[in-house]
Amino acid sequence: MIQIALLLFGAEFVRSKFWFLGLVGIVWGALGLGVMIDGLDGELYFPLRAFGLMLLLESIVTLSVAASGVGTQRAVLYFKGGICFFVAVLILADKVYSNLLLAIIFGFTYFVIGLLTITSAWVVRFPHWRTSLISGGAQVVFAGLLVSPYPIANSATVSFFLGALMIVSGLNTVRIARRVRRLRHGTSTFELLAPRDLLSDFKKLPPQAPLEQQEPEPACNDPLVVHIWTPEGTASATTIPRPIINRYIAAVDAQGVISTGHAALELSPSVYLSLYPVADIDRSPSEFFRILKATRNNDVPGTFQPDYATEVANWCDSDRKIVFHRYSRKALIEFSTHYRQQATYNLTYRNCSSSVAFALEASMDGVLSERSRRWRSVLQTLLMPELWIAAQVRKRAMTMAWTPGLVMDYARALRVIVHPVPQPWFQRIPWRGTAAKAAPDKKQD
Repeated sequence: MIQIALLLFGAEFVRSKFWFLGLVGIVWGALGLGVMIDGLDGELYFPLRAFGLMLLLESIVTLSVAASGVGTQRAVLYFKGGICFFVAVLILADKVYSNLLLAIIFGFTYFVIGLLTITSAWVVRFPHWRTSLISGGAQVVFAGLLVSPYPIANSATVSFFLGALMIVSGLNTVRIARRVRRLRHGTSTFELLAPRDLLSDFKKLPPQAPLEQQEPEPACNDPLVVHIWTPEGTASATTIPRPIINRYIAAVDAQGVISTGHAALELSPSVYLSLYPVADIDRSPSEFFRILKATRNNDVPGTFQPDYATEVANWCDSDRKIVFHRYSRKALIEFSTHYRQQATYNLTYRNCSSSVAFALEASMDGVLSERSRRWRSVLQTLLMPELWIAAQVRKRAMTMAWTPGLVMDYARALRVIVHPVPQPWFQRIPWRGTAAKAAPDKKQD
């Protein structure tokens, strides 16, 4: 979440605040260690009831704002608000059974997340998959510790869980601060998010003029459009109804043919990024799981479509269009120029969706630089529910694979952050009047 916020605030803000970021990470991790130790020493000093009241308030606000969400954002906010509300009630109840239920909820959640991380790392084999395998194993072990008798017997489930969470987030913040410190002048904050192998591929290309962006670019009249062809919308026959799988992975029709959908990014007439394999990939069930691996032996020659009109003429119109009017044209053109020099296609690692996601992130460099000059605006941005949603979507995509459904949700969340609605989230609660919609869940967002 912090990485996305730093990308939006821009390089000037990031380089001037790296020391503050590192200090916050150290203090936050130290507090987390104290909270964890407090939960294990037999006497609980952590203000558990105050924390429960704060969580209850946060859940009520999230549930109230969820009605103004768009598409999947609404479901995610309802789910997050509902879980937080249930957990807050259990904390405030302060009974033996509530502590047991909390241990089961936290443990089961981390067990499922760890199992999914291990499975996706083993199946997809993306770069640094062994690190994700270790991370998933650590989450499974942590889940076992949460439901072990010692924390439950000492009523320390919440402090043990919260302390570990604070330690991990503190260490991650310090790691980000170290990367920020190494950013050279004239480089983009996109380097904080881009995969290391993508950056190394860029460094092998012929050098180009550095990106100079000290002042925010003026708003462009030409819109930046993210085109999404959903798996169900591109299937040649009626698909089997599997809502989550059809949206985020692939749709299977009555003949057993798998459709994964497509994504493209357009900034007419300068940029059109739409990556395809030169030869159609065999997507039969017998071959599909083999080509899921993001290994070099599954790399195939790819090709970039010339423009949207040509793609529509050869195929069909996109199902969804997410439009941005604020972006960094210079950063996007530079990314596209570098990226198009290598036309390799990989179904799970370098596909149409990952190309669009990385290009969109490159175009978001410093678009909120004017907000970074006021700490109140910085805090308001960090508290936006859509920033949390964008971070969760990106985390799932980077540990599995970018798909058109994930790109669509990611682009929608970023659009709400970059193009704020007339009313902030805390004014969109039902009892303050009609909720202001960020954008209708229709063909064009």
